[in-house]
Amino acid sequence: MNPALRATYRFQFHRGFTFADAQALVPYLADLGVSHLYASPITTAVPGSTHGYDVADPTRINPELGGEEGFEALAGALAARGMGVVLDIVPNHMAASSHNPFWLDMMEAGPGSAAARVFDVKWESGRLLLPVLGDPLKATLEAGALSLRADYEIGRVNVAYADHVFPLRAQTVAGLLRAAGLAAAADCFAVVEGGSDDTGRGAARAVLTGLDAAARQALEAALAQADLAAVLEAQHWRLAWWRTAAHDLNYRRFFNITDLAGVRVEDPEVFDLVHRLPLELIRRGLVHGLRIDHIDGLVDPAGYCARLRAAVGPDVPLLVEKILEPGEVLRPWPIEGTTGYERLNDINALFVDPEGYGAFEAALRARHLLVGALPERLASAKRQVLEASLKAEVDILAMLAREGLDAAMTAGDLTDTAIRDGVVALLAHCPVYRSYATPAGHAPEDVAIWQEIRTRIDATENPLTAAAAALLLDRLESPERPSDHEFRSRFQQLSGPAMAKGFEDTELYRFPVLLCANEVGGSLDHPARSAQELHALYEARAKDGAADLIPLATHDTKRGPGPRARLAALSGRPEAWLAFCEAAEALTVPLRREEAGIVMPDALDAHMILQTLVSAWPITPERMETYLTKALREAKRHSNWETPNEAYEAASLGFARALVEAPEAAEFRARLEAFVAALAPAGRLVALGQLILQHTLPGTPDIYQGTEFRDFSLVDPDNRRPVDWAARAQALAGQAAALDPDDAAIFQLTRDLLALRARNPALMRGDYRRLDIAPSAAPSPWGWFGFERRHGEHAVRVVLPTRIPEPGAPLDDLTEWLGEWLGEGWRPLEGHALSADMPFLLAESGPA
Repeated sequence: MNPALRATYRFQFHRGFTFADAQALVPYLADLGVSHLYASPITTAVPGSTHGYDVADPTRINPELGGEEGFEALAGALAARGMGVVLDIVPNHMAASSHNPFWLDMMEAGPGSAAARVFDVKWESGRLLLPVLGDPLKATLEAGALSLRADYEIGRVNVAYADHVFPLRAQTVAGLLRAAGLAAAADCFAVVEGGSDDTGRGAARAVLTGLDAAARQALEAALAQADLAAVLEAQHWRLAWWRTAAHDLNYRRFFNITDLAGVRVEDPEVFDLVHRLPLELIRRGLVHGLRIDHIDGLVDPAGYCARLRAAVGPDVPLLVEKILEPGEVLRPWPIEGTTGYERLNDINALFVDPEGYGAFEAALRARHLLVGALPERLASAKRQVLEASLKAEVDILAMLAREGLDAAMTAGDLTDTAIRDGVVALLAHCPVYRSYATPAGHAPEDVAIWQEIRTRIDATENPLTAAAAALLLDRLESPERPSDHEFRSRFQQLSGPAMAKGFEDTELYRFPVLLCANEVGGSLDHPARSAQELHALYEARAKDGAADLIPLATHDTKRGPGPRARLAALSGRPEAWLAFCEAAEALTVPLRREEAGIVMPDALDAHMILQTLVSAWPITPERMETYLTKALREAKRHSNWETPNEAYEAASLGFARALVEAPEAAEFRARLEAFVAALAPAGRLVALGQLILQHTLPGTPDIYQGTEFRDFSLVDPDNRRPVDWAARAQALAGQAAALDPDDAAIFQLTRDLLALRARNPALMRGDYRRLDIAPSAAPSPWGWFGFERRHGEHAVRVVLPTRIPEPGAPLDDLTEWLGEWLGEGWRPLEGHALSADMPFLLAESGPA
């Protein structure tokens, strides 16, 4: 029987944190009060992987983590405590790596091999392109960086390059064996060339492994004398300079990551291969729920969910990583819901003051540091990534779009360039991550997406591009030929990466109005939520029986709960922030560098650095530099990952380091520390309020590793630093006196909320009723937010502030009518009644 999904706790597994490490923490998790360990991918990954998403073999548990034996021991320890496992699985991609046996098999045997059906490769465009070389192929050959090597243990002959190996096709191996005078062995390889006979190929490899010393010596001589350039030309694959990946690629990638190759999980046999291990773990009772990574990368997410639900049965929770835009509703798939990026942003946005946000944005626009409306900015960012890192995918899509359009193009005076521009326009103006049409049809929601694309294009693009886009939109809505369906399918698979790279990994790093709003799944044009908006959302979620996740941090969030809470509180202090910025500008300008008339960092990046310091202070210079390097490259304003601007980066990192530790920035740091100290009480209350909502709103709270203490992490890798488990164990043992009081408050509240969820079913199965909180005629400066959840005889009431006034502000007259409002039978949670230090109410009623 599966444990009820009450609360999850996320672990990031890698060789520095294994199953054995997690097993040692099972008593801690049980006493903390979670119901499920939420595990990052555990399948065999590229050696040394720090995350597990670069899957090398989906059929085996990663030996670096402890292998099958280690996972069984961990699952057994959890089961003994009545706990379960939610497992993160990766159906969309695998590592394009020498460590992936399926990738190696496909390289060796080509499009006719059984392994070839696993990967999404367009073989009709030519040999499999492998853009892995540090230099162009000719230069690499001349440098002697490529060589032929026989692997007698595996039974392959490979081209070796650095730590890569590329298997030679059987025909080539046969020729090399003949050149070595090994005719019988050559015949064994010749007979398996070009087919899908893996048994015969295995027999040929066995012949190679069985060669005696003399035969091996002869083969080594033949390898040394072979014409390497001719050998390379004869393979099923083609080596190339890594920079060609953005322009010429014939396999689908995960976003723009060339060493993660798309998987054809829509093929039933591939589905069975990818899910063999997790389904077996579920059957054995070792895994009790699944988290599906990047579901929007699949051809048919709805069909995938239906197939997976049929495979796991009705009682196994299925949670998908899916970004929903504001107002977008998850399609009616047979799953529990999403991993909750939208919930994180809803909670954060409740605490953002829209007037403060508006003042911050107006100040940046007045200095011309921000220009352009948000939709146009996002379209421009998406266009930039489409024409740079995703250009190869755009070119493939444009070729598909062009098929069968001769007559229509002639009639409309449309050129090939116009068609390609139309493709880019469709992607740039798509308002959500994707539509979900299939050959079986599409939904009204899909038509609405396409209509919005049409409206945006008509309003902003030139008439020729708009005409081409209109023709392509007609093909999306009414496909007639097979190429139309493939065009629509690949358009839907590319619109998600375009949004992710253009918004999450570009625009969020170049629009630093209030960085707590710049989050995965967030919305820069909807950074704040009113109480009424949130009430409406959660009334609907309770009615639907929401059980999906509510995180405050994940391995992919841009900031931890601490920075987001502090910045949300900052939005209520616009005058103080703008005054601080003005003073900081005068103090920090001398620390910026000027070269050829260019100030480094420029004013916008300096502003971003300043707000980051306020949000995460205190911070080490090393952490700040790691974050800033990523932020500058993601923003793509002055630097990027492909061609880093070393001078600009060095100046910006030097500026940030100086602010953190240089003697000449001492006055700035004194002001910074005073400002952070003044803001900290409000940030603390926002953090506690967000934590309360995470655990009491409809859904399942998801705790990211270590965040039961305050967490002031920035984007990965900062949020994947080692956790101080000893300190948390001490807190659990009641030794909280040694803790920072704010850590102790977060920890104790987390424990109390988890205990409340365990004993009061209203928080897992209850309805949602908004509370009308109006303690006085005038609007309260505290922005009170309250609701009740009820299930049978059990109920919970929650009241908390969404605005934190300056210190010393009275709590209105709420305390005067609180007792009357609660009435008989309500039990305030100990330590959580209204007070100046803890202006929250948590109360329950029903059987004790």
